[in-house]
Parts: sequence; structure tokens; C-alpha cells
Amino acid sequence: MIEVKLDWGTEGLNFAVKNNNIVVVVDVLRFSSAVVTAIANGFVIYPISNFEKGKIFADSIGAEISGETGKSKFSLSPLSFLKNRDNKNKKVVLYSPNGAACCELVKNGCIAYIGSLLNAKVVGKQAFKIAKNKNLNVTIVAAGEKRATISGEKVLYTKENSRRVFAVEDYLGCGAIISYINLPKSPEAEICESAFVGLKDKLKELLFNSFSGRYLMQNNKSKDVDFVSQLNYYNVIPVISKGKIDLLK
Repeated sequence: MIEVKLDWGTEGLNFAVKNNNIVVVVDVLRFSSAVVTAIANGFVIYPISNFEKGKIFADSIGAEISGETGKSKFSLSPLSFLKNRDNKNKKVVLYSPNGAACCELVKNGCIAYIGSLLNAKVVGKQAFKIAKNKNLNVTIVAAGEKRATISGEKVLYTKENSRRVFAVEDYLGCGAIISYINLPKSPEAEICESAFVGLKDKLKELLFNSFSGRYLMQNNKSKDVDFVSQLNYYNVIPVISKGKIDLLK
């Protein structure tokens, strides 16, 4: 019996790929939301988790390289792809230590998509269709986040290269996608779906109050949080294949 599973980070991604599962990578704030927005506006994304290697790679293929939000043409802000949607060069190397790190582990032959709140329904329906056709399990992978602490009113991320930890925005994004996959679910996936269904009227509030949301707000990026909290805003399916992310035709 095929089923939907939930897992976390690069370890979960590796396990899913090893077991030939269909994979959906979810990093709501902000990698997967930026990718979905980019794909919806005609871009091709090359995910990279090492910025220095990303610059070299971008030069080698004639692509744009992402940078810090507000200081670079393209960044992890989905709004950067809206602002520059008419850019002639549609190839962008997108740096991300979380979501891109998962994408880099997708092997040739693996069926893998990018999901977020923005495209939850269409990517969930796609995963369901392929799972039924090919008799494969589906694993929704939450990218997770660096460990954060509260210092006064500020959110601070640890400088250590720690394991990725629970990120509530990714959990809600995964739950949204799972809710559109009409297959039996593991206990973890079922609880994740129930969390989304029970809280979907509070998505924006929860994202703003998450560690990542608060961190973005204190760094003047509240518009990003507002944008990515929109459910089913896009009808596009980004597919990961051979080191790049493109629109599923």
C-alpha cells in the first residue's frame, strides 16, 4: 500500500530518495516560496547551498547569482522575482542553506518537486497523480531552520553549523500539501495535515509569529511573510531535475 510520509531536512530527503519516494521539498520562509514565484514568472532556478561555489557556477553558465535581500537583484525574497520579472536573463543561481541543500541531494531519476503554501494544491494533486500511476510513496520534506533563540525582543540564529530543527511554517506548508493528496498517510503526515486543516484560517498570524517570521520582520522583510502566507496563489509545479528547477510542462 502506498502512502504519504512526512520527514525533515537533508537526512529525511536522503532517506526518501534512497527508498525511491516521490519527494516534495518545502521551505516556506523563503526558499520554496521564492522558487515557486520565480518559476511562475518564467525563471529557471539553480539551487546552491554554498555561496562561493554558487558564484563560480553562475559565471560558468551565464546566470544571475542571488544575494542579500534589498542589495541584490535576486534573493530569497519572492518579491525580487516579481520586481524583476522582465529581466532578460532568466537563469538564477539561488543560494539557500536549507531548501537548496535538500534540492542538491535529489538524484537523477528521482521525481522531486518544490512546494509551498503558494502552490500547495497543484503540487499535492501532482504528487497524488504520479504516486497512483507509478505505485510510489510520497515524502513531503520540511527543510527546517537553523536553531534560533530569543534575546529580549530579537530573534537570533546560532552561528554554529547545527542540525536543522522544527520550523512551524514548513510544518504548515507540508500539511497544506498533504491535505490535497488523497492517499493513506503515515501518523506523522496525518497529524501534520490535521494541524494545517485546524489552523488554516490563522496562517498569516502563525507565520508572522514564527521564529523565521519574527526574524524577517525585525529585518524589514515583513512583506515577504505576508506574500508567502497566501494559500494556492500560483498554479505552477516546479520540478527538480539534473541540478536545476524548472516548470513542469
